[in-house]
Amino acid sequence: MVKFSKIDKQLKKELKKVQRNAAKKLQLKSRDWAYFNKVGDYLVSYRNNINFPDNEFRLTIDPYIKPYILDDIFWEVFDMASNSQEPMSLRAVGAFTVDSLSLPYRMVKEDWTMEDLDLEKVETKVFEVLSEVHEEVVKLINSFPTFEDFYAYTVKNGPSLVGYDLIGMLLMIHQEQYAEALQKAEGLIAKRKHGKFQNKGKWINEYIVDYCKEKLKED
Repeated sequence: MVKFSKIDKQLKKELKKVQRNAAKKLQLKSRDWAYFNKVGDYLVSYRNNINFPDNEFRLTIDPYIKPYILDDIFWEVFDMASNSQEPMSLRAVGAFTVDSLSLPYRMVKEDWTMEDLDLEKVETKVFEVLSEVHEEVVKLINSFPTFEDFYAYTVKNGPSLVGYDLIGMLLMIHQEQYAEALQKAEGLIAKRKHGKFQNKGKWINEYIVDYCKEKLKED
């Protein structure tokens, strides 16, 4: 059975610092658990985790991506438009944000124990692995000519999560396909799927219905 060695407060702090330093070299900002930035038209974020199963160093990096504009559309529809003026970190770690697509994680192990840990080596390792992962993520983003290509990739490759319907409807709204988004939202509500977000006693899919009806009236 694998035993996880408890990381003391001081080491936790030092490990956080070396991860921040490594991320900074890649122009990534940091907030809470996330290392993130805007890359092209996408928000890219990473969750790094360092632990010591059986007192051996292990680094895991989980990458996430989503079209940057998704949160702006979501907030406009959801009556929270002022959130668009908030710092970028809100898109990465905020509660009222659109789910990102989680990409395959990367894990590396070294035979370093907590007792003889060289923090410079750790920083070099984090930078090396994060650089490789970031390069792959940027390559993937560049392979999507449009957000629709991103969405098709998401549905095909992503883990199953409630957010796909929301992403699809928000992208329809972005393309001004209000009738299609309305139909999709009404279909979901008919199946008692109201979405996972609620504001002022109203669910996100109900907001989408009302928003699209308003837009169709304007046309």
